[in-house]
Amino acid sequence: MALVSHIVLKEFVYDIYIAAGAVEEDARIVSDHLVDANLMGHDSHGVMRTDFYLSTMKAGPSADRMEIVRETPASVVINVNDGLGMVAAKKAMNLAIEKAKAHTLGAAALYNCGHAGRMGTYPPQAAEEGMIGIVLLNGGARFMHPFGGTSRRLPPNPIAISVPRKNGEPLLLDMTLSVVAGGKIAIKAARDEKMPDGWMIDSEGKSVREPSAFFNQDDTAVMPLGGFQFGHKGFGLGFMIDAIAGGLSWAGCSRDEPTRGGSGIVMIAMRIQDFIDLDVYEDEVEYMIDWVKSSNKLPGVDEIYVPGEFEVHSRAERTENGIPIEEKTWKGIIEVAASYRVPVPESLYVN
Repeated sequence: MALVSHIVLKEFVYDIYIAAGAVEEDARIVSDHLVDANLMGHDSHGVMRTDFYLSTMKAGPSADRMEIVRETPASVVINVNDGLGMVAAKKAMNLAIEKAKAHTLGAAALYNCGHAGRMGTYPPQAAEEGMIGIVLLNGGARFMHPFGGTSRRLPPNPIAISVPRKNGEPLLLDMTLSVVAGGKIAIKAARDEKMPDGWMIDSEGKSVREPSAFFNQDDTAVMPLGGFQFGHKGFGLGFMIDAIAGGLSWAGCSRDEPTRGGSGIVMIAMRIQDFIDLDVYEDEVEYMIDWVKSSNKLPGVDEIYVPGEFEVHSRAERTENGIPIEEKTWKGIIEVAASYRVPVPESLYVN
């Protein structure tokens, strides 16, 4: 497994996109997003997806395709017209933030939106402006079964929330309501590893451990968060996210044939200062962090992490030591680069 410099890797992926015909803004936003996902420890949303966005890159600037179809002082609905989701989502969260500055709450909804990558990228945009940021998505393939069922019915339907804190980077919760994201199954496949029990079942409710079954079989499904015992919680929250993100965004809720296509996103920004002084709020967050971390630890646990700290630690470690990329993923990136005559930088490897 190669260890790769994040700085050079960003430029390498950027060069591939430029060579494929992307405009500078699209290439920069997507290449930064992918490598940042790897830095944060979320390899499932990182450079393994480099070739996934190529066709959209060739179709012209994504920002030019964004069409406002409904707007109020506090909200906006945007038809992305199949543009790059990462570009549209970043711009949409900024719109929600601007509306919240004027009206306490701001919301942006997107539909016909390309894959927007790691949802945890967007709420911190609001937190860094002294706001609470929330993102809901009914997107991704419908591969999660309902609690009590075995058929694929819902997407993973992630939720991401970020709040500012006084003594560190914003806190961040970023989670799917399926027990695991589809990209993490792809990582298992790329590394020739079996899945653990409790990730996926077949039509009889039996555990499936072979990652290829996720891509090749319609009679398997990923479990809702909580599994057989507590999956009603993951399914219930995922269902309601679908109702909000699918319904409000015009994308349509999950069903046999979605009304306007998937990837319905709702982004919300809440201006904290309009509820309570920002410094008082941030003090409260620090009190809670200290209180939680004062807990006794289980044997073998060195540190209790609050939401977002794992990503911060991962970024620091991988910034210093390089991003690990499995051979299959790296080979695929090299092949894509070669098809556009983009040379592999000699200084790519950390060691």
